[in-house]
Amino acid sequence: MAATGFKITYATMSADSDELQQGYRTGIALAKSWFGKDYPFYVNGEERRTGTLEEERSPIDDEILIGRFDQARAEDVDDAVAAARASARSWEQTPWKERVDILGRVADLISERVYELSAVVAYEVGKNQLEALGEVEEAADLIRYYCHQMDEHEGFSVALQQLSSNEKTRSVLRPYGVCGVISPFNYPIALSAGPAGGALVAGNTVVLKPSEHGFLIALKLYEIMRDAGVPRGAFHVLTGPGETAGHALANHSDVDGLTFTGSYDVGMQVFRSLSK
Repeated sequence: MAATGFKITYATMSADSDELQQGYRTGIALAKSWFGKDYPFYVNGEERRTGTLEEERSPIDDEILIGRFDQARAEDVDDAVAAARASARSWEQTPWKERVDILGRVADLISERVYELSAVVAYEVGKNQLEALGEVEEAADLIRYYCHQMDEHEGFSVALQQLSSNEKTRSVLRPYGVCGVISPFNYPIALSAGPAGGALVAGNTVVLKPSEHGFLIALKLYEIMRDAGVPRGAFHVLTGPGETAGHALANHSDVDGLTFTGSYDVGMQVFRSLSK
């Protein structure tokens, strides 16, 4: 549930209230305090600065500087994937109920911070107020859905029928390992948090490469993951261009699964390279 006293969804986009308007104004003020700064990206829980900064400006007004973001290189992708691989076994062996609890806290923190996160989305990609609010709550709900699936299926470990008393068989969900998430500009938090949350709750580790028009909201998602207790080796965020950081992630031999949202042509390139 959002920090409001009511549920925000796309179905309530025509709704209005003094509480919502005041909350959103407060969120804008907080979001603006984050604008115009230099930001690192995060590998294995540590800030990383390459010395190469790129400006991101708001599509609402190009006088508004969202921030200057360090640009991840191919070697940074290698380090993030290696750290995710090193943490994969311990995260997989974390009891599934504990993973559900942690990702549930991620969803709750997204909802608690809905106003400032929505303001970031609005300024960073140009969504209107209620579309931004709806997307942020959608991000939380996607994670809750995956947590519910794990709960409903008891961690996807199911005893099967026995043909004899000596036989004991189970169907058990096993994670792939390291999952890459390459998210788009038009749903910068929903299509980062949703795929990442689904992968994490199932026991995978994640490397996120957000759109160049979604760097700040991706870093705010990283802060939420950290604050909720996701281990530092389980979630990494790389801010950088698609042609370098995105290409390196999509073509990395140690990436076991990948979610990409973008153009058809690039998507087919990713599909062909990853499937090898």
